[in-house]
Amino acid sequence: MNSPIHILTGKSAFWALMLLLAVALAVLAPHAAVNVDEQLHYPHAKKVVNWYFSLGADESCLNTPNTNLKYYGQSVDNLTALINRAFRIENEFLTRHFAGAFFFWLLLLFSGFLAHRISENWSVAVVSVLALVFMPRLFGQAFGNLKDIPFAAGYMAGLYFIIRFLEELPRVSWKTTVLLGLAIAFTVSVRAGGFILFAYLGLSIILYFVLKPFCLKQIVSTRPVFVRLLGQGAAILLIGYFAGLLFWPYALQNVFVHPVESLRVMEHYKVSIRQIFEGEQLWSTQLPWYYLPKWLLISTPLFVLGGIIVYLWQFVKQIFFKDKALHQALKEGFVLFAFVFPFFYVLAIGANLYSGVRQMLFILPPVTILAVIGISRLIKMVEKSNRKMSYAVYAFFFVLLVLPLKHQAVTFPVDYIYFNPLIGGNKNAWGEYEYDYYFHAVKSPAEDVIDMANGENVIVAMNCNLSNYFERHSNIKYQYTRFLERSSNDWDYAVFGVNYLHPFLLKNNNWTPSGVIKTYYHCGNPVAVLVKRPEKTDFQGISEIKNGNLQHGTALLEMAIKQEPNNVWLFVNLAKAKLAMGDVPGFETALNEGRKIHPYFEPLFLVKATYLYSIGDYSKSFAELTKLLAINPRYLPAKRLLDDVKSKMN
Repeated sequence: MNSPIHILTGKSAFWALMLLLAVALAVLAPHAAVNVDEQLHYPHAKKVVNWYFSLGADESCLNTPNTNLKYYGQSVDNLTALINRAFRIENEFLTRHFAGAFFFWLLLLFSGFLAHRISENWSVAVVSVLALVFMPRLFGQAFGNLKDIPFAAGYMAGLYFIIRFLEELPRVSWKTTVLLGLAIAFTVSVRAGGFILFAYLGLSIILYFVLKPFCLKQIVSTRPVFVRLLGQGAAILLIGYFAGLLFWPYALQNVFVHPVESLRVMEHYKVSIRQIFEGEQLWSTQLPWYYLPKWLLISTPLFVLGGIIVYLWQFVKQIFFKDKALHQALKEGFVLFAFVFPFFYVLAIGANLYSGVRQMLFILPPVTILAVIGISRLIKMVEKSNRKMSYAVYAFFFVLLVLPLKHQAVTFPVDYIYFNPLIGGNKNAWGEYEYDYYFHAVKSPAEDVIDMANGENVIVAMNCNLSNYFERHSNIKYQYTRFLERSSNDWDYAVFGVNYLHPFLLKNNNWTPSGVIKTYYHCGNPVAVLVKRPEKTDFQGISEIKNGNLQHGTALLEMAIKQEPNNVWLFVNLAKAKLAMGDVPGFETALNEGRKIHPYFEPLFLVKATYLYSIGDYSKSFAELTKLLAINPRYLPAKRLLDDVKSKMN
């Protein structure tokens, strides 16, 4: 396989594939969906750029008490904001999606380079790139995720240049030195976790000299080589550290303290997000230790899962019997370590993980490369003993490789939502695991509602922050609303993503609002709805109650409930109104009806606990609050009332 003709053919195939992928990414980028994180990080990126343009006078990017965005380097986000500002580009998110495509292409490029470096086989590089492309959880975030994808690109570049650095010892070229420093700098500039590449380099060099002491002796005894290596080490440290901070205002405030502080914050991120996991709704800080292993198991394509099992069997066998060259074992062991260490590290420190494998996307390329190497060796081994059988093995793994392609083609731009056949695919995952956490699915209904408005002045409600879809349509006013509390806001149309809803509502179909014009499906699962409000009786009733017109407001709510009997928020407001009117039986009835729809809805418990507190039944109020906090331990209104109840009980 390593003859000149095979090398030429394999290398040509690799570059032809990379060219084809560059074209494909460029074509797909304009059709990608904007995700909710973009509406968080891009405004911050504009503030970062303004900090530089104002020469530090505008410090808004340094004051992020709620979002913690100052701790992110987010250099690619910042770069797109700079490009948009410098060239006065109106379609700002298109710039971002082209940037995402470019860095995803770099991720594929360096993954291919690393695969070839490890295997010395361009065919392995080609299949590794294809396996990454056919990985929906990775490819599906190529355009809008400008943190995790660029970080993964930098991570792979860093691994590649570290191996190249080690292979060139003791006479490492300055080209490799500078490129390694820049790879580390870029990774750090995206997220402080990039500092791990320094540790990888240091540990690799130590292990290299432990296993090859003669090389260390040669370097120390040869003064020019020793001095040159010291200079190169210093260059990598200076470039990798300080260049990584150049586009990061908070880090520049204190270059030695703030980057380390950011790393500490990222390791124990305090922001907790509600997630559906194994059919339960939990805060991310409550998720079990096996959250990441489970997600990797159910969302990674079978090709990679099968391949890594094969590879690990081979690796252990070859190490045990010592039938692998030391040099090759070191290279493969390094790549394996680049997957295993971060995986076990986040488990050991109890890192706050959420949104599936999103924060750990950077460990997928190393494991994919090793999986492909394992499959390649298995096929060669079978081929030696039974050539016809090898064709069957080829066919089997080829089918596994392209299996996710149909999913990607059919579901783009919501293709990142992928669950493998181990749990029965996407159909069985709905209501059991967090689904469209990025709200990609609202793109289609948002575009449809623009057509339906037909230039008329309308208010469009959304349960996400993706107002960008309407920015160039002056006739559309965006209104944010929580999905379950939608009746408290004035709107004409609504685009709702079926996300962050309690599994009970999803599994019992108690979530569907009235006035649905169209339901949007993903692999048979509803992921978004387009709603036209039939009338505003619900909104008017809640408004009347707020204004003290209890009788009229109650009558309106009872009419609205007949139109939308599954709207639990109406029962909450009706219960409050009944209680304010002194109608305790009506209050109890409204609460009970609401609990039939959503027995885990926090406001129902809070209203009941507040009533019990008001009549002096503190023990029952305490019991109600205890049940509420068991459902949602971070529900602040309950905690405030609980303090009052405890003070009365004491």
